[in-house]
Amino acid sequence: MKWILLIATVVSLTSCNTMIGVWRDTKAGFNWTKEKMQNSGGGSQEQYGAPVY
Repeated sequence: MKWILLIATVVSLTSCNTMIGVWRDTKAGFNWTKEKMQNSGGGSQEQYGAPVY
């Protein structure tokens, strides 16, 4: 019984860390893409001084 509990604990922590890593990678990719799209706008943000959403 102790081994089953230990294995279940290890598996659940591993999957939790994996999901956190996937979330961080996805968030970083989204921020990188958003920054690239906003900076390649061609100057519309600089002309008016307002942020482009």
